[in-house]
Amino acid sequence: MQLTKGANTALPPTREVTVTCGWASLPGLEADLSALLLAAGRVRGDADFVFYNQPSSADRSVVHAGKRAGAAVTDRIVVDLGGLPGAVDAVVFAVSVDGGALAELGPVHATVGNGPGAPLASFVMDGLDAETAAVAVELYRRGAQWKVRAVGQGYRDGLAGLARDFGVEIDDEPPPPPPGIDWRHPPVPAGYEL
Repeated sequence: MQLTKGANTALPPTREVTVTCGWASLPGLEADLSALLLAAGRVRGDADFVFYNQPSSADRSVVHAGKRAGAAVTDRIVVDLGGLPGAVDAVVFAVSVDGGALAELGPVHATVGNGPGAPLASFVMDGLDAETAAVAVELYRRGAQWKVRAVGQGYRDGLAGLARDFGVEIDDEPPPPPPGIDWRHPPVPAGYEL
């Protein structure tokens, strides 16, 4: 089923789904797929953020399955719907880009499938401008049934801003030293001699 932005559909009963996002391969532009496990709209902790530096959730119910590159790039995350903790009622999937904007990737194609064959749902995310990250699709639970929603919500402050909105604690970079002071040779306090 082809979804439009904001549309949703129920997933058939299945234990495992794979979310795949694909985009044009461009030199000097690196993009990645990540996932956030949510309980009432927020992560329970930093372990609920699956991305290139943390390729699985603590319980391995959500696992980054790898990226393939060629003329196009595909990035995949596998979700064990039956293995998700009971408190987790949604998993959002975000695409982020380093070294440019999402618009440079062209349309981003997101599919949700449960193995070989035709996807269960797909969504083409386009119309983005200067955003550097976007939520592509969301899996969410209604009662005992899982559904997929096409989101397409962009963020101009990148993956860090997106993750912060869902409760991930992002370590800020330390501020640079004030200009004009060489911290390798700090000033000597008054009254002291070297």
